[in-house]
Amino acid sequence: MNPDDLILPAAFYDSCAYFFERADRWSASRFGGPSDVTISGVKHGPRRLHHIATLGGKDLPIGKFFLWLPLFYGLAYTGCTLQYRKLSTSSVELFELEPTKSTEDFPYRDYPPLLPYLPLRVAKIERCDFREFSELSCQPNWDIDASSLIVLVPPSPILGMSLWGPSGDAECSQIVFECDVFKGVIKAFSQCG
Repeated sequence: MNPDDLILPAAFYDSCAYFFERADRWSASRFGGPSDVTISGVKHGPRRLHHIATLGGKDLPIGKFFLWLPLFYGLAYTGCTLQYRKLSTSSVELFELEPTKSTEDFPYRDYPPLLPYLPLRVAKIERCDFREFSELSCQPNWDIDASSLIVLVPPSPILGMSLWGPSGDAECSQIVFECDVFKGVIKAFSQCG
């Protein structure tokens, strides 16, 4: 496994890697687009957090914990790290965000408020251990609980836009989500190669 092999998000849970691809119709999982989830908690702005993806409980074995798992990240917040708790299918509580103020021209000037919408489906499931999955990361030495659901979001040439700007995309910048499915807590940070 290699970071360059990822075009769309991949997830790891319970000794399996889940590789997503673009679906040709509506799906339980999706990349980008709008979200109807309300975010409360830590005040931030002026730009909103980006809806990165929503993963459906039908696509991952998390259905007993979540019907939907919304993934948010501060793409317009330089060096963003955040944590939030899923309260319901339509609300999350942001309890940690650094920085709390967005940057006007980050990651680049005229960055869109919404990412392109792509319906997703699971293309392939591979049994693997956490170490093997972490090879998809541009910085594989994580301090992450391997029992969590881990989601890697790479820059993708099929989005029709640059996720991080030309230099950030070329450096294999990724967003990492660590999801404690038992507590409903999601942590997110970015890394680059």
